[in-house]
Amino acid sequence: MTLPARLEHQGRTALLKYHKFNSGSGPHPANSLPALEHVLAGEVAVIECDVGSLADGTLVLLHDDVLERETTGVGRVADLDLASFRNLRLRGSDVPPATLAEVVARLRDHRLPLKVQIDVKAALPLDEEEAACLLRELEPLRGQPGLRLVFGCLADWNLRTLRRLDPAVLLGFDPAFHLHAPGPGPEPLMELPTRVNAYGYVDDHPLGFRRVMPVAAYLRARFEELIQHVPGAVEYYLPRGFVTRALADGFDPIDFVHRETGALVDVWTLNRADDGIERELPALLQAGADQITTDTSVQLEAMLRGA
Repeated sequence: MTLPARLEHQGRTALLKYHKFNSGSGPHPANSLPALEHVLAGEVAVIECDVGSLADGTLVLLHDDVLERETTGVGRVADLDLASFRNLRLRGSDVPPATLAEVVARLRDHRLPLKVQIDVKAALPLDEEEAACLLRELEPLRGQPGLRLVFGCLADWNLRTLRRLDPAVLLGFDPAFHLHAPGPGPEPLMELPTRVNAYGYVDDHPLGFRRVMPVAAYLRARFEELIQHVPGAVEYYLPRGFVTRALADGFDPIDFVHRETGALVDVWTLNRADDGIERELPALLQAGADQITTDTSVQLEAMLRGA
């Protein structure tokens, strides 16, 4: 079955990013090899997976830094050896979790155009050997015709380490560790920022300690600084709640990133069951979002078609 690669609405088109290889159809667990096979067979345009590291440095497809939520295991991912990892099963299934090497081996056989985002889950600073190991693992895909590889991360310090080791690497930056809207935080891995500031945003920057300018001016000033964190980033990943709040406050972060950097803007994560999705998704597309991260691509595309 062919899966939707894009969303179209009132003249606007945005890529669909298959978050953790999820499509919204099929029984396959997230970040698994069967899920990868499903989306590749569906000829999608963009996929994403999460990458963490075991105690021996083996790179694996897990979102969290602990095992309980995603697998049958208990404890920290970083304390596990490969043999123990092989004995795990993804929660609610008989499917073993995947290694990055297995994903690379499968993608080397893929011959259709595809963008692959590697979501680096490390929040603490990677040392150069850890970063070099990640680059080496993915090197077989770097020159593959039709395949575009982008490394994304909330931790801009880790993106800069990757860039220092390889100036040609393509990077995507999510600034939610520095600035986001009240509500669910960016990830459970690190509770940053720590407070709601005078402008009503979650932001520890000194500019937000006292309200001295319009909210839109404050947001513009913050984004002028944030786009300097990862020079040359080809993609920006912005949480849906932040984008919606900023638009209501008179600042368009999508337009700002487009004009100042020329980078693609991805808005995450929008799913069919979300409250207000019928209103919010069209508004984000009209605001210029280039890419939508979702676990339910099939359902979102059907919703916009009116199916």
